[in-house]
Amino acid sequence: MIEKSQLRQEFEYERRRSAFLSSLAAGMTGIIVVDTWIASWGGVFGGFVVGGAAWLLVYGFESYMWKRKHE
Repeated sequence: MIEKSQLRQEFEYERRRSAFLSSLAAGMTGIIVVDTWIASWGGVFGGFVVGGAAWLLVYGFESYMWKRKHE
């Protein structure tokens, strides 16, 4: 089995952490925006959608930048 370098392990930890934190912030924002301006019944669903989109954006971008620089 090939072990990952310490730098790679730290990167993967930070990538997951930053994606999670951005999804929390975007999810709360999505709940407020959807509940206020679109439909009161869609607040939680809107939070999941916006939070998931933020998670994918941050995780994907950081993965792309790692591959661009280190591979």
